[in-house]
Amino acid sequence: MAVDNNQYWQKITVEIDLVNAKHSIAWWKPKLILYSALKKPATSLQVGQVIHGTAKLKPAYANVNPAGFNYARWLLSKNIVGRGSLLDFQVIDASSEWREPALQLMAEKLKAYQHGGEILALMVGDKRLLSQSRISLYQRSGLGHLFVLSGLHLGIAAFWSWLLFRGFCRGVKLRSESLPLLLSLLSCLLYCWLANWPLSMMRAWLMYACLLLFFLLGERRRPVSALLVSAFIIMLLWPFSLYNNGFWLSYIAVSVVLLCLWWGSRSKWQSLLVIQFALGLVMLPVQVMMFGVVPSFALVLNLVAVPLFSSLLVPLTLLLGMLSFSPWFEALAGIVDSLFSLLYGAIVYFESKQTLSFSSPALLSGLLLLMPSFILALLVLPKAVSRVFLLASLLLPSMLGLSHSTQSWQVYVLDVGQGLAVVVMHQGEALIYDTGPRYRSGFNHAQATLLPLLANLSVKRVRDIVISHGDNDHAGARLVLEQAFPEAEHHYGRDPRLPSSGCSGAEQWGRLSLSYYMAELGDGNNGSCVLLIDDGQYRLLLSGDIEAKAEQQLLEQGLGKVSFLLSPHHGSASSSSKAFVEALQAEVVIHSSGAFNRFNFPADEVLARYADSQQFITGRDGAIRLNIDERAYQVHLERYRAASPWYQQIISW
Repeated sequence: MAVDNNQYWQKITVEIDLVNAKHSIAWWKPKLILYSALKKPATSLQVGQVIHGTAKLKPAYANVNPAGFNYARWLLSKNIVGRGSLLDFQVIDASSEWREPALQLMAEKLKAYQHGGEILALMVGDKRLLSQSRISLYQRSGLGHLFVLSGLHLGIAAFWSWLLFRGFCRGVKLRSESLPLLLSLLSCLLYCWLANWPLSMMRAWLMYACLLLFFLLGERRRPVSALLVSAFIIMLLWPFSLYNNGFWLSYIAVSVVLLCLWWGSRSKWQSLLVIQFALGLVMLPVQVMMFGVVPSFALVLNLVAVPLFSSLLVPLTLLLGMLSFSPWFEALAGIVDSLFSLLYGAIVYFESKQTLSFSSPALLSGLLLLMPSFILALLVLPKAVSRVFLLASLLLPSMLGLSHSTQSWQVYVLDVGQGLAVVVMHQGEALIYDTGPRYRSGFNHAQATLLPLLANLSVKRVRDIVISHGDNDHAGARLVLEQAFPEAEHHYGRDPRLPSSGCSGAEQWGRLSLSYYMAELGDGNNGSCVLLIDDGQYRLLLSGDIEAKAEQQLLEQGLGKVSFLLSPHHGSASSSSKAFVEALQAEVVIHSSGAFNRFNFPADEVLARYADSQQFITGRDGAIRLNIDERAYQVHLERYRAASPWYQQIISW
């Protein structure tokens, strides 16, 4: 169904049609994501080919954290029920779809341009030429949605094709309002075909078709009814669209446009400017709700970029596709490439000047407080004053910080799969212990999980970054964090992959005492930097990947009873020795182990050794938060919190 190739692996999305020689009962076709490592000589798969192979499958599951991308919701919206590795395969039918050879030819022509990847992504939705660094930059800037073909792009194509066909009809003196609209609808269907039928564009096409149907039936003043009918049809065809962010973004955007057209009479150019400004203002908090952190400059960039894409980039890119084999291709491609260069330069400039971000709790709580006042201002104040009040209402919440108790402290053991990442909060400052893994694709949990959490918590300063040792599952995103927080103090375990150690001694942090330990047993796991945090009543031990011999040395150094323990080495049987468990007598033990991990951590014998303690597993319970003050502590499980949606309360479906 879909193939994504890079230098390391192939990501293959397939629909399940037969299970045990029986047809799938779900007509909406549940899907699997398979990964195949590229071997030499590599067999690069293409869409439309038929293969026979062996795959090792796992149920679809998602890490659950208090901030960052909601992967569980994404899996559900895409009907993905499993993931796995394609161990081996044979190509039965090597013939691919017509689209792939055409894409390869277009990609070869666009490689010569600096922003050929952006052009190809806008033209047909293919990102093979876009580097991961470019994708990450656009996502961080709040413009990532402009490079994913969606209802916005289909709407732009609909407008320009309608304008073209209307001009043609007038040129041949054919008076018909409906013919340009019908031809525009067919052009949009052709665009969906070229883009390989993405669901987001198909939903938008159905919305456009319903609006056009109501128009042709004479119901010109009832666009809301057309939208409701289209939503009903979409929910019948794709029931899980309800959990797709694109579904809500499309309908919210169309609603904003209709509201702007209804609110007062203006000239066409005034209406266009008001619509663009309103879309930028309204979609920003919506993006914060759906995607977590959005930089403060995203509002300015969207106000410029959306009109730029609507009026120039998208129509010129589509025109470029139609002129692929004409002598004007190179000249037009150069113009489009120059426009992308200007946009890219602006993004890089704004990112270097960024001083704050919009984050969910501050923005949403501020909007809830200011919304009644804003509605009153609209009714009472002059229009000009009310618009200024609206702008202030949207910008102020991002600058509001949450109050932090000087006595309490919080510990977040994040769900980063088979890895470790911990954030300790106290007095508005943070200490980070390990970063979670970084993958060859460029994905890392510092950008995906840690940074969004720190923004949500309105952290004033990251005072310490502790890297227990150099394994990827603990230190994979170290450089990302060190670049993000250059003023933080660094502490490293003994490992040739890390800078010289700074894991010794003790220091005071408010009412917390920090004590660093490290066994004298070589590098790697047993050279982990171990951190003990003590508030005078409760003690937390962050143990890295130490094993039994290192545990014994730390006990000999005076390590004793603790309240909370992060189990050594994710609950491996080579750690958590009987003597260590009995000496620490932890009330709460947290195992940072990924769901369905291949090591079967935490081991059954380790769970048995900690039988007298409360035990939690990140792969099962999601991120685990400890709220600790001078009187008591509370344990909160992110997967099972009261407000958690049903699809996050199950590990797989």
